[in-house]
Amino acid sequence: MLPDLTVAQALVLLALGVSMGTFGAMVGIGGGILIVPALLVLFPDVEPSVITSMSLTAVILNALSATVGYRHRHWQDTRTGFVIVATAVPAAIAGAFLTRTVDRGGFELVFGIALVLGAVYLAKRGRNLPSVTEPSERGTPRHIVDSDGNTYDYRVRERLAASMALGSGLVAAFFGIGGGIINVPVMMLMLRMPAKMSIATSQLPLMFSSMAAVSVHLAITFGEWTPWVFGLVIGAGTLSGAQIGVRLAGRASGRGVLMLIAAILLVSGVRQILNAL
Repeated sequence: MLPDLTVAQALVLLALGVSMGTFGAMVGIGGGILIVPALLVLFPDVEPSVITSMSLTAVILNALSATVGYRHRHWQDTRTGFVIVATAVPAAIAGAFLTRTVDRGGFELVFGIALVLGAVYLAKRGRNLPSVTEPSERGTPRHIVDSDGNTYDYRVRERLAASMALGSGLVAAFFGIGGGIINVPVMMLMLRMPAKMSIATSQLPLMFSSMAAVSVHLAITFGEWTPWVFGLVIGAGTLSGAQIGVRLAGRASGRGVLMLIAAILLVSGVRQILNAL
């Protein structure tokens, strides 16, 4: 069980939210990939479902704040975002139920292995990613003009986007990390969307799939408010952190984003594996 929230804990959680919110919005992954390992350290005796509930609560607020910022800059591909939402949400509901069936040790080990495998894959693909990605020649055309007058023309294979969202929604809810850790690389590497659009568009399925998973946890634990208070405190920090991340996002190259995600995954994954063994 979680302890009563002290002032010192609230300040730590707020600082966690600001830093993770900045990173999560900057690379489009929501920050959950860093929030979950931090919460596992801060609360070593808390069951996985509570950890994921807190993380996903913060991810929702982070994605909401980032969406406002990215919409203002006209960087979101709304149609692609909601194609992903359509399949990510039911998968996230399944993932939330699945989380409640695993024990703490098994959760940490599987989580760590998944992070390391993801890091290796992204590092390999990111290293070979050209500085300018050629858009796909197949799919539904997109024409987006951002707030600075820059034009983006590319095509999106919507069936592929919808199918990959099944995996991202399930993983996102099960581990409490949001789906951006999968959606951003897939949009950049497989759908071949511009880096800016991938990062910004990822916030939409991230927000809605996290909301679906949180709804499951909330319905099951209705009346147990302590985890949600902790999650909202972290989320309050992500609200401001996300706006910092939005301002930094335009400076990141596609290769840089993938390599940064890979580095964070590797460090977090190795630590989780060592902690579980």
